[in-house]
Amino acid sequence: MKIVPAKPFFFEGGKRAVLLLHGFTGNTVDIRELGRYLNDKGYTCLGPLYEGHGDTPERLVTTTAEQWWKSVEEGYQSLKEKGYEEIAVIGLSLGGVFAIKTAYTYPVKGLVSMCAPVKPKSTEDLGLHVSSFTKRYKKIFRKPAEQIEAEWEELKPQSDEAVKSLQAVIEEVGPRLDRIYCPVLVVQSGKDHPTNQESAQIIYDEVSTQHKSLVWYENSPHLVTRGPDRGKLHNEVLQFLEGLEWSGN
Repeated sequence: MKIVPAKPFFFEGGKRAVLLLHGFTGNTVDIRELGRYLNDKGYTCLGPLYEGHGDTPERLVTTTAEQWWKSVEEGYQSLKEKGYEEIAVIGLSLGGVFAIKTAYTYPVKGLVSMCAPVKPKSTEDLGLHVSSFTKRYKKIFRKPAEQIEAEWEELKPQSDEAVKSLQAVIEEVGPRLDRIYCPVLVVQSGKDHPTNQESAQIIYDEVSTQHKSLVWYENSPHLVTRGPDRGKLHNEVLQFLEGLEWSGN
């Protein structure tokens, strides 16, 4: 069986641009529907694909957060090079962490973080993401459970550097929340990991802007963009963006 790799997307619209960032072990499929919705409302939307993502587990474990962040920066710069001067940033999970980092590193009009962890996690906890992704991926090829487990055990040592780099970027961003001065929308799902739920309140409390809100979707999973409340989420994000002080049309 052949799996079609995920790709970056660029939906051209008006002068208002949005950078959409996916999560760890995920890909642009997780934020594509939101991007298409916003594009239909007139926004230009770009979703970069991080290095090593949207591919095999074997490829993923050869990359680190430094490379993923470079993909984010290249996405931001691509919008600037295309002539978009006003950019909002939206991120899911690790994408939310990178969205926060983008907001204190580069000029942005507004920030939406969705189910983003800013409270430190253990390497074991983070490693479960790679394990789950690996096993889901290999099940698609109908490999026996014993073979899947053996292949994961072989990959596990290689994944340590990627996991440690992920942990490091979370620990880097958390203490810098007070550098966020743009308007902020914090989105959190009720069926997410407890650490992420705690992180939502931390983000809301510690960003320096007074223009902030925290919205919960109690029935949604961690991938809130693909959950049962995604229609409400789309509207909430649109209303947030519409409320920003854009100078362009």
